[in-house]
Amino acid sequence: MRILHTSDWHLGRRIDQHSLAEPHERFLSWLTDELLPEEKPDLIVVAGDIYDRAIPPTDAIELFEDTLSRIRELKIHTLITSGNHDSRIRLGTNTRFMESSGLHFRTRLNQVAKPVVMEDEEVILLAYGIPYIEPDVDTGDASHQWNVAATQTDVLQEAMRLINLDVEARRSKTSKVVKVTVASHAFVMGASASDSERNIKVGGLGQADAGVFEGADYVAMGHLHGPKHSIKAAGSTVLRYSGSPIPFSFSERDHLKQVLMLTIDKKGVDQQSIEVCEVPQTRKMQQFEGTLSELISAKFPSTENWVKVVLTDQKILDDAGVTLRRKFPNLLELEFRRLVVGGSDSGRDGVMLRELSPEEVTRRFVARVTDEKVTQSVADAIDDCCAKVNAGNTQVNK
Repeated sequence: MRILHTSDWHLGRRIDQHSLAEPHERFLSWLTDELLPEEKPDLIVVAGDIYDRAIPPTDAIELFEDTLSRIRELKIHTLITSGNHDSRIRLGTNTRFMESSGLHFRTRLNQVAKPVVMEDEEVILLAYGIPYIEPDVDTGDASHQWNVAATQTDVLQEAMRLINLDVEARRSKTSKVVKVTVASHAFVMGASASDSERNIKVGGLGQADAGVFEGADYVAMGHLHGPKHSIKAAGSTVLRYSGSPIPFSFSERDHLKQVLMLTIDKKGVDQQSIEVCEVPQTRKMQQFEGTLSELISAKFPSTENWVKVVLTDQKILDDAGVTLRRKFPNLLELEFRRLVVGGSDSGRDGVMLRELSPEEVTRRFVARVTDEKVTQSVADAIDDCCAKVNAGNTQVNK
């Protein structure tokens, strides 16, 4: 059976007040009007973050409903889980009535061990969806909570324990080969984040061990916006991130935006046979670096793509953004970075900033911004301000 894996649509997202409705519409039209009719998968898995926020804008909701309607017309079963950007309750509202039409939402803890069941002559495929689980909220002694430690690893272990119990019960009732796919939205150790993901937790508490998914043949991951395919899972389990279908930050400018197409048979999933389907982009993201005169020259071609510019002029220039937008109309970020000797953490004399006092760092910053030597009166004012901040911090610590 063939499975299409995608995630992290983030419908309703904006970048610097610019709507991403157009690239989202382009992606979903390509998905439903071109890719799905051509590839004809048996199952679509969307692994969380359908929306960019818990209360999405109306146009994002309408776009999602239109997409579901087109998928239903194609008669393709679809498994959808909630991510950390979604509201589980809102995303799952009224969706239990959609099961008969092939749309299967898994947004509640009590739905974790309820699979989408698909069958052919040789194989029974059980597709489970684990919604994003908030350890601090979903663990405890209450009836609606799981009585496990409040970490991502522990809650996912509990989810897989329930799933594996259900798998074994179903295996005992059939002579066919049973294969398992699981959709999950989490940060698995060994993966790499980009700037546009919302941190699930600070530190390592929010990361999960890939070994928790033991028992699954394929794990369709969501949350990370860059595709990842080299994470070591337990045994024969294949674990992949599809990544987001469009870029959401300049750290993603070199990502290949894609959805994944895989085949699962009685032998399981062959990692090498997973197909990458590149998503056509309305706009890409580019970053240019140089002086203003270099950037407005023929050396850098004008473009309609989203652009970040890093200016390396020694002096901050008035109206640089206005000048650059004449050439790059979709300029989103403008950063000033002077080229200095000694690396990005050093001053003009090569001294490491971490070795300097706060007062000296501030004096150097003022001199760099104004391009003038700091006067004694300004230096005294900086010293007074730093002393007041230090005194305030000391008082708070007491």
